[in-house]
Amino acid sequence: MKISSLSTLAILVATALSLQAEPPRYGVQGLVNIPQDDLKTYLDNNLGIGIGVHGTFDLGNGHMLRPRLDYSLYQQASMASVKQSASYLSLGGDYLYFIAGQPEGYYVTAGLSAMRWSLQHQDPGTDLTNATTKFGEAAGIGYQWDYNIGTEVRWVHSSVSNNFRADSLQAAVTFRF
Repeated sequence: MKISSLSTLAILVATALSLQAEPPRYGVQGLVNIPQDDLKTYLDNNLGIGIGVHGTFDLGNGHMLRPRLDYSLYQQASMASVKQSASYLSLGGDYLYFIAGQPEGYYVTAGLSAMRWSLQHQDPGTDLTNATTKFGEAAGIGYQWDYNIGTEVRWVHSSVSNNFRADSLQAAVTFRF
């Protein structure tokens, strides 16, 4: 049952990509992350910066798929003799819908990803690293300024454990080639 479902999904994705309005384009993005919830407290409200790569597949009529790979590193928090830092590697995909019906101007986006979190804690007697992979989801708005440059603001939701939320508000500049 699972194999036939995965095969059907693969065929549907391949069909959708073959019907795209233009050939795939690739690009990079620069990210600034503002931590929220438990991550904000853990990092003493320090910002994170990141980079990423993506592909865009225009499906026509304002619909686009964007697989992406991002890496973000948060500035180390120093509180007395304790130092804490966090980073993540995210592999996922986004759906973009352009309001004007073509890949320019305003758009809304929603995405899903697998996020590999790494949290470090150092104090005089301890040096701990907690690494875990969790599900992530995102939603946001953006503006594609021209064929190559865009800006975007997204809410990224993830967790490190059942009692540790690692959400962030993310601002990005995207460059497509």
